[in-house]
Amino acid sequence: MQSAGADSARTAHDWVVVLMLKPIPSRILRSTAEVAVCSGTDLYQEQTYDRYTVRRVHLQPTEKIIKTRDNTDQQLAGVLFVDVRHSVPALDWAALLQQAHDNGGDMRVTVRGVTYTVMTCDGLRDDTDRLHHWEIGVV
Repeated sequence: MQSAGADSARTAHDWVVVLMLKPIPSRILRSTAEVAVCSGTDLYQEQTYDRYTVRRVHLQPTEKIIKTRDNTDQQLAGVLFVDVRHSVPALDWAALLQQAHDNGGDMRVTVRGVTYTVMTCDGLRDDTDRLHHWEIGVV
C-alpha cells in the first residue's frame, strides 16, 4: 500500500505539459478560395488546370517583400491563411505549388473575385510539430 505522501515526492520533471496552439478562430475564416493548379498543357500548348474550392480561409493584405526563384525582390499583395482544422478540403499546398512549377505553370487563387498568383507556401507547425496552418503568399 502506498503512503499518502508518495505523490508529493514527484518533481517538476515527472510532469509533461503539452500546449497546442488553438486553431485560427472561425469568425476570421469567412472567405472561399478558388484554387487553380497547372496540371500540364493541352494539344494547343495551352496550360490546363486542376481546380479546387477551399472554404473557410482568410486573405490578409501585406506589403512583405520576398525573394523569387530567380532571386529578384517581389512585394506580396497578401497572405492567404488556411487553417488545418477549419478550412476544407485539406490540401497539401506545398505539393500543389511544386506540381504547378514542375508542369511549367503557376498556381492561382481567386478570393472575393480577385485572382492572385501564389508565390510562397509555408506550413507553420505548433509546439508539438503538427501542422497548424498554411500561409500562402500571393501577388
